[in-house]
Amino acid sequence: MTIYEQIKSVLNNSIGEVITSSKVKERLSKEYGTNPNSIILSDYCYNRYNSGTAFTKHLFVYMNRSTYKYIGENAPYTGFVFHRPKGAEAERIVGEWTNGMFAFYQKHQNIQPGNEGNQAYISKKQIAKLYEEYFDILKFEMAALNCKATELRHLIGRLGEFFCVLQTGGELARQTNQHGFDVLHNGRRISVKTTAQNSGFISINQNTFSQFDDFFVVQYINDDFKILFYGPKEQVPISRTYGNKYEVDLSALKKYWKEQ
Repeated sequence: MTIYEQIKSVLNNSIGEVITSSKVKERLSKEYGTNPNSIILSDYCYNRYNSGTAFTKHLFVYMNRSTYKYIGENAPYTGFVFHRPKGAEAERIVGEWTNGMFAFYQKHQNIQPGNEGNQAYISKKQIAKLYEEYFDILKFEMAALNCKATELRHLIGRLGEFFCVLQTGGELARQTNQHGFDVLHNGRRISVKTTAQNSGFISINQNTFSQFDDFFVVQYINDDFKILFYGPKEQVPISRTYGNKYEVDLSALKKYWKEQ
């Protein structure tokens, strides 16, 4: 039996379980006498591409170097595929699965070092999946750990960006806070601001004001997202200037949006 077949055999009743690589190696060594050094679970992952592999055999979802989730062959997996080229400091997204169907952003044999993450587009299904997963984390933080939404600004902010993509039909900027905007739609650069406050101000950096076209403000309130403003930046009802920031009163945004 190949190592791939051995893994399937010993984990036949483990669909959905989170396991460690050391445990799998121990079982294969005990049952088949397989050399643990020959067992590389990351070669059989849906969400990880290793250079030199055919990327045709998939059993696991990679969680970290020692931990994997076993989902078996031909799973209806949806998610990104990550790759860390030799010498690179960080992983890049090189493709994605959608309900068990896979596509590289570029053909893997043409991927050049430094270009592995230059995908032009992340599908709406992936954004919807991320939106769902981030919302689960938000609910856990608030319900289990008693965190307030106003204390989870980074998480709320990312959810706001996903919400903007799903509402506008746009796409995420390729880098976080790239040139002052977060989402692209029909060639227009959208700056997204998300708040869990019910009153007060949100700020806009004057230094990046020229680097986006539209402003999208969303409020998280009563376990839902509500659009407070979406339109050209010239129409933003700026209340005052403070230092190098434009400050916008949430009540002014609500009033303006209600009148549109």
